[in-house]
Amino acid sequence: MNDKDKLLKQIEEAKLKLELLEKQEKNQLKDNAIKKLEEFSIEEKILFFDKLYKSAEKELIFLEKNNWSSEDNKQYAWEEYIQILSKDYGLFWKYWNSLDK
Repeated sequence: MNDKDKLLKQIEEAKLKLELLEKQEKNQLKDNAIKKLEEFSIEEKILFFDKLYKSAEKELIFLEKNNWSSEDNKQYAWEEYIQILSKDYGLFWKYWNSLDK
């Protein structure tokens, strides 16, 4: 095996190692960012449901009065409910954004 072949083999091995490290890093970020359902107390579940319900009700009242709903409102509503998965909002959105690659 010549020097070029050795170097190409080292590069390929380094790429595989980097891919593994990146996958491990993403999995660690997910573990730190995502809260499992069983980690929530009954009180937290009730509070979140109340908050989400009130937010949806407010949006419905706005829509009924104004006969329109903006894309911003839809995005805000989506962000409100998706964040229930998060242990930490900053880490959650960092993890979420890492998936779009």
